[in-house]
Amino acid sequence: MLKNPSNQASKIKIVYVVPTLDSGGAERFLVDLILNLDRDIYEATLILFKRGGLWLKELEEANVSVIILNKKYLIDFANFLSILKNLKKIKPTIVHTQLGGDLYGRLAAKILNIPVIISTEQNLNPDEKFISNAIKKITSRMASKIVAISGAVKNDLIKRYKISADKIVVIYNGLNINKFLNFNKEIKTTSSEPRKIILGTIGRLSPQKGHSVLINALARIKDLNFEFLIVGAGPLKNSLNKQIKGLGLSDKIKLIGIVEDAPAFLNSLDAFVFPSLWEGQGIVLMEAALTELPIIASDVDGIKEVLNQEDSYLVRAGDEKDLADKISWLLNNIDSAPVKERSLRLKNEIINKFSITKTAEEYQKLYQDLLKNYENTTS
Repeated sequence: MLKNPSNQASKIKIVYVVPTLDSGGAERFLVDLILNLDRDIYEATLILFKRGGLWLKELEEANVSVIILNKKYLIDFANFLSILKNLKKIKPTIVHTQLGGDLYGRLAAKILNIPVIISTEQNLNPDEKFISNAIKKITSRMASKIVAISGAVKNDLIKRYKISADKIVVIYNGLNINKFLNFNKEIKTTSSEPRKIILGTIGRLSPQKGHSVLINALARIKDLNFEFLIVGAGPLKNSLNKQIKGLGLSDKIKLIGIVEDAPAFLNSLDAFVFPSLWEGQGIVLMEAALTELPIIASDVDGIKEVLNQEDSYLVRAGDEKDLADKISWLLNNIDSAPVKERSLRLKNEIINKFSITKTAEEYQKLYQDLLKNYENTTS
């Protein structure tokens, strides 16, 4: 049973600082984490310093306090002062940042001498700009601990920011498993005619996610009977649409934007493909696994901590031919017993390893350990 380490009747105030709740695995995880905190112990506030987002309503319905600011510029001093002002008013014991919240959140918490400053690193970032790298290096020293969502991310933090391994703890992102288990899988009708196989992926339309490689791979097998649905938004939307049209794939590949109901979308698919060129963990892979979809994904470090060749189909990242060959094979074997058995095995592994309940318990233990350490060093 978790306890208030200070043995105080009042709750421990914790403020999360992030830019938005836009559609994304990191944002989805944060909402689930907040909703799974022990509310007898913690009083959570979320500061969104750019705008609201897709999952704001869930927090509001749970009576979680949310403060929405409006960052206008890359370096917005007024926005930083607003964060500082709100933290000073709330007087939290813990500030927890992730994504773009690391700079302003850690700096404001440090100025106010907030006891515990913690950050979660959600991704690898091989194309990070020099100035961003320098800022993260400096502000990482302000954090009491940094959580890496995988061993791959931990190794990247050590290499990229020269952070001591002792300062980093690995806690895998978890997800709300019941949301997917309580969703009845759609039964595909059978007939004498070969059915069209529906494939899909979810991810921001950015270079990291490998959509261009995917489209070129699908062009190699465009005579097969399939349709591919790409969920997501991002800067590459226009160029990907142009690529699809240029390859004559407009009847095969659809960019369908953001979907709010991930379980329903995944339920409509026959298989899931995730061609990322690098990945911290890939929470959407776990969501796809819970709907018993066969999964083809890139053989990169973060993904390999979730999937392996015994429960999925891994391909060399960026290799169009390897990806095309794996998709072609799966299209021809989609209803086979070995494919179904592999998908069920992966589903059970995800249930056992990646529950948000387990992840929330690990975070709360970390919070309490850091608070105890602070109290011991200041007493």
